[in-house]
Amino acid sequence: MSYIPLFIIVALAFVIPMLSEKLRIPAVVGEVLCGVFLGFLGFSVSEAHGVAFLADFGFVFLMFLAGLQMDFSQTSVRNARLFLLSALIYSLTLGISTALMHILGLPFCLALAFSTSSVGLAVSTTRELGISTSEYGQVILINAFIADFSTLLILTVLTMQIERGISFDLLLILLLFLLFLVLYFVGKVAVWRFPEPISALFDASRNSELGVRASFALLLVFVVLSEIVGVEAVLGAFLAGIMISLLGGGTLLEQKLYGIGYGFLIPIFFINVGISANLTLISDGIYILPSLLLVAFTAKILPSLLLLTRYSLKKSISAGILLSSRLSLMIAIATILLKLHLIDNKMASSIIILAIITSIVCPTAFKWLQGSVAAEAEQS
Repeated sequence: MSYIPLFIIVALAFVIPMLSEKLRIPAVVGEVLCGVFLGFLGFSVSEAHGVAFLADFGFVFLMFLAGLQMDFSQTSVRNARLFLLSALIYSLTLGISTALMHILGLPFCLALAFSTSSVGLAVSTTRELGISTSEYGQVILINAFIADFSTLLILTVLTMQIERGISFDLLLILLLFLLFLVLYFVGKVAVWRFPEPISALFDASRNSELGVRASFALLLVFVVLSEIVGVEAVLGAFLAGIMISLLGGGTLLEQKLYGIGYGFLIPIFFINVGISANLTLISDGIYILPSLLLVAFTAKILPSLLLLTRYSLKKSISAGILLSSRLSLMIAIATILLKLHLIDNKMASSIIILAIITSIVCPTAFKWLQGSVAAEAEQS
């Protein structure tokens, strides 16, 4: 196996954050753009199986860190309110997307593509700005998580229903959540009954790195369980991250996991997304792209105005703009819908380029708006 493709990607991953900082755009955007440029040059990782695997695992690990990023240290009442507000925003997003699909005469299943957000971009952008653990950052992340989580569930049910029909296989999804609850309560009891051994297990300061090893083991347990029950692996990864967050992994452990993810695996994933984008299909579906862009922003910004009950108009709109960014899951939805013959190649190509456009524009616009908000706060 040649290490040249991996060397090229890792070298670019080292340079991109420095260039992105000078250009004042999120590093994730720079990684996607770099991947697109490599794709134009004919660079491919399809034959470099090791790199392709690292990119896929990077996405899984990103969803794991997304669950880990959730801050459950706040009061349960406060968390419940944030989740309820986010669930309402997602419901409105799905409703508006469905209505706009009807108005445009497009398949209703496309509403799923417009209901999702990019967890990866939301986590990366808020983390880069240092607001991921603030209440405002948590609201954005919770909205993104619920959007991707709910859309992933609906898409899984839709796929299983079309491929297998209405059967008891749909109950396998509930089995995964049941296993999560069982492991969570077992973990809580173990932490209460045996605090010192459990603490030592996740102790990231030990030379043996048991905490990192235990985290990867738990991650792969949920990923394997997801494969067994026929659910997307990213769903299990997300649940594994939440599990560690709920049980209290520790700040040092989180820093080490972030270092592995954002320092190596996740940049490979984002660069590969850009490489894999087939931009030659743009001309086939360019005619519908303006309408789709309008739907993409309307379906997210309008429901985000519900945040006016907690934040300013600029912050509410900013949140809607960042949540309008779509990337891997939107591309995955387009691919799955095409495979199920629910959309054609032209529509699939339009959805893919839409995901790339929003992944570039929205984080950049959000970063700029947050800078202006901070400037106004300093002046006042």
